[in-house]
Amino acid sequence: MLLFTRPLPKLKASALAFEKAGINAVGVATSDIVTVSSEQNAAASFLSSNTVNAIVVTSVYAVEAVVSGLNEASNHSAFVIAVGDATGRKLKAKLTSALAANVITPEVHTSEGILAMHQLNEANCRHVVIIKGEGGRDAIAKGLDEKGILVNSFSVYKREQLTRPVYTKRWKMGEVSGIIATSEAMALQLIEQFGNALLAFPWLTVSDRIAQTLNKKGITNVAVCQQATDQALIAWVKDNWEY
Repeated sequence: MLLFTRPLPKLKASALAFEKAGINAVGVATSDIVTVSSEQNAAASFLSSNTVNAIVVTSVYAVEAVVSGLNEASNHSAFVIAVGDATGRKLKAKLTSALAANVITPEVHTSEGILAMHQLNEANCRHVVIIKGEGGRDAIAKGLDEKGILVNSFSVYKREQLTRPVYTKRWKMGEVSGIIATSEAMALQLIEQFGNALLAFPWLTVSDRIAQTLNKKGITNVAVCQQATDQALIAWVKDNWEY
């Protein structure tokens, strides 16, 4: 059995995806997603009244602020960079057709993948807005700042740790053969919950940064899947692990 992390709003859908793929897995949510209304309104207002070169959207939970702001703007031509496919699909579905045509995703769905995009390395890229979660994706802002690009960041949602983790079904530690962690925060919360019992398992995560954090915690067997979608994780598991 595999143990995978997801925030509470995504937990059931991911569990269903693993089940349909024939993989025995239990999902655990250690945190919920809460909208920060003041930041969401500020982001929408800023985007509706300012012209920028690119907008980085780091999660499906950051989409609504972008949609509200851009759909009110009549002549916006900025690239809208979605960190992953799910975020890209949601943006395209909600934006006007003209704005949806500007939605792009990096080849590698990580902060590093975003920073490597040629659209953010052109001479005419001078102002970027980042729509993100509280405390997340600081590497993007830092990397753009080092390039001399003006950055405005809006933290439109936050993760709130649950009092008790939520699981998709009953499970026992002795049944687990591997762990999939889709965010650094949830990985650390999982380790905090179960301690050294998790250190010996093989782990799969979605960025080199998270893998390095796990290494520092004493976990030596860590692999990286460069996309965080259920489909990508399932494909990786089928190719690399017994389940």
